[in-house]
Amino acid sequence: MAIVQSFNMMSIALLIGLSLLLVAKSDPNTSVNLIVCNGNSYAQSDAYANSVAYVLADIMNVTPNHGYDYKTQSPYAQAVSYGHATCNTALNYNDCADCMIAARSAVTNNCLDKVGAQVSMVDCSMRYENYSF
Repeated sequence: MAIVQSFNMMSIALLIGLSLLLVAKSDPNTSVNLIVCNGNSYAQSDAYANSVAYVLADIMNVTPNHGYDYKTQSPYAQAVSYGHATCNTALNYNDCADCMIAARSAVTNNCLDKVGAQVSMVDCSMRYENYSF
């Protein structure tokens, strides 16, 4: 009887442990709520293209390390771009980083060569413009 009771307790403990592992691991929800593209465009040969590339890379890489809320601007004075990104604070570092990758992809795929763009996903957001906001 004691062996059966011990086996039942071990089984319950194992099930609880496995369920905690399943609950703790989650992926960010990258369902898109909103995508807005600025109506103005730039040429890839324009200096502004470098500014946009800088800002998108910066906010994608730094937001998970900067309290999940990060603003930046490009260092190129001739064509400045401004950016802002956020992650849901319930996400862990890797999930915020994954959400930033998805947000950057959504912006670049939907608003290619646009002067400004923003995407709002369930667990993160990203925006860039040619003016401070």
